Amino acid sequence: MEFALVAPVFFLILFAVIEGGRFILYYETLNNATREGARYAIVNGANSLCTATSGPTGPMPADWTKAVPACLDVPGARVVQRVKDSAFGLLGNTVTVTPQWLGPNGNARDSRVRVEAVYSYKTLVPLLPLPQITIRAESNLVINN
Repeated sequence: MEFALVAPVFFLILFAVIEGGRFILYYETLNNATREGARYAIVNGANSLCTATSGPTGPMPADWTKAVPACLDVPGARVVQRVKDSAFGLLGNTVTVTPQWLGPNGNARDSRVRVEAVYSYKTLVPLLPLPQITIRAESNLVINN
């Protein structure tokens, strides 16, 4: 009789702790992924060299006098891919990523880049009918190359 009274409360608390831990893990994973994407964007600024896997990302500076490199990634697809690769632990990997180059100088040195990611978190054990929780993460860095 005592077990029948205590068991529902015990399991509710147990699963709440598990879901809370999963939420924190997903939130930190998304934060680290946006930081990794922003880091990729600042390292691959206007002055970076073209290689087989990387090159300049984002819009070129307005006062750019050199030839525009063939490997230029204006929309930031490589930044988006870097964030999605870094967020590999998220179930479904349905992360929406938006990179933005802020300021008038495009991806020139000392400009800023902001990478924002959004993920819809769903509970693993649907004990309570909780709605989806939207997790947002953002990273702002200054371009140094």
